[in-house]
Amino acid sequence: MTLSVVHAQGSNRAMGRTYGEAFASGIREALHFYDRALGRSAAVGDLSPYIDAARAAAPLIAEEIEGIGEGAGISLEEAWWLNCIEEVSDIEACTTMVVGRWLLHAEQWYAGHAAVGVVIAHPDSGPEFLSPTCAGFLPAVGFNSSGFAQGIDSLTASDERTGVPRVVVSRLALGARGIQGAITNACIPGRAGGYAHTLVSGTDSVVVETSASTEHVIRGHRAHTNHYLAAPPPGTPPPSRGSRARLSRAIELLGDAPPADIEHCTALLADHDGEPEAICLHEQGDAASATVFGMVCDVVSGQVIVSDGPPCRGVWEEFSLAPSEAGLVG
Repeated sequence: MTLSVVHAQGSNRAMGRTYGEAFASGIREALHFYDRALGRSAAVGDLSPYIDAARAAAPLIAEEIEGIGEGAGISLEEAWWLNCIEEVSDIEACTTMVVGRWLLHAEQWYAGHAAVGVVIAHPDSGPEFLSPTCAGFLPAVGFNSSGFAQGIDSLTASDERTGVPRVVVSRLALGARGIQGAITNACIPGRAGGYAHTLVSGTDSVVVETSASTEHVIRGHRAHTNHYLAAPPPGTPPPSRGSRARLSRAIELLGDAPPADIEHCTALLADHDGEPEAICLHEQGDAASATVFGMVCDVVSGQVIVSDGPPCRGVWEEFSLAPSEAGLVG
């Protein structure tokens, strides 16, 4: 299988339309899957407050979501439903590692959302970026031409509320002008919940851990999974065994044999050791959790490689987005 790739340019709504048109079949398949797995009709009536919060805090990103719906030929309600999945479902998602100039990301998600594509964005306003994503979702992880890469890992906290959907926040951070702008955007007020944003440039590496009402900027951590490394809000559930296992295995891999090149990075993402969960995860069933793609970004050269399925067996395809001089000097 070859990854679907789309070059989207212009305004946010225009980029969304181009993306929606290119991935229309995969987006409709995703909707059918979530109808079966999560029961869309039971939740869509509760999305209006999230949509209102997104439109108030990030109107251009809200237009991008609506453009995706228009391009794919689905309703705006369906486009918003896809991009509020993490506000109405509960799944641990992703493992991210940092090694020097490389950011490594294993996208762990529902196995049944199989359609994956790569968006290469050329916005009218803001830096270009390159992002692999499950079809229908806003771009979240990837490389920004101002010289940084972003990995996103899900987090659950006790202060979750109605507010700006998580994917809107991650899209704002991915499209920022430089790593400091990404840190600022990751911390916008009014969030519905939190993420771990791992941000890497040629001169800096940070993890921004957020909840709905808290944020911590952490330096010195080379791996992150799905639990807080800083103090979470009181009452937050303890880390799951799976998240702890993947974090421990990632740290072990980086310590035992730090990768010397981008190809070696792919071997780390294809790792199956660790109990009860592996970095390259293959649980059975459409509604099970699985690693649906891998990504490695070289923040110095702008080289990005993405697997067209699980990192262990997917074909890795290479992309490139030249970093700007300003991004390279921080």
